[in-house]
Amino acid sequence: MKQGTKIITLDNGYHLWTNTQGTGDIHLLALHGGPGGEHEYWEDAAKQLKKQGLDVQVTMYDQLGSWYSDSPDFSDPKNREDILNYDYFLNEVDEVRDKLGLDNF
Repeated sequence: MKQGTKIITLDNGYHLWTNTQGTGDIHLLALHGGPGGEHEYWEDAAKQLKKQGLDVQVTMYDQLGSWYSDSPDFSDPKNREDILNYDYFLNEVDEVRDKLGLDNF
């Protein structure tokens, strides 16, 4: 996978910000807390792991509603019902993994 920033479009039409750093054969999909957290604490993870002798490619992303990714109108009860739930975020992680081609991580 190429390093750098990539915007992906989810099947629901929303856009998510992703960023990949590092070049290793080990792939780590880094998730932030949320909803409402963001990717920043993962920004130097690949470099810090390299210092420990681990060559890891780290991919991070901002979940829907966070930082650089699209933010739905959560004042709309339908959006809250559809998006602010455990199943939505599990499916989002799987869709991000699929769209980025991360099969082994």
